[in-house]
Amino acid sequence: MPDLPDTSQEFTVDPDLCTGCNDCVKALPQHFRDTGEDTAEVISCAGVDRAKVEAVMKACPGKAIKWR
Repeated sequence: MPDLPDTSQEFTVDPDLCTGCNDCVKALPQHFRDTGEDTAEVISCAGVDRAKVEAVMKACPGKAIKWR
């Protein structure tokens, strides 16, 4: 049986990899926020545009944003 593509729409920020640049917060404020501790976190995965999240993932300098 062939591998099925990942259709997960949930994502997370690994705080150990996050550089605190907040590029994700600026690009998608409906999904990310600044924690105030030099990291970002996911606040909502609702209504996600997968292509936009993947673009933010690729641009993340710490590669901290991952699909669950």
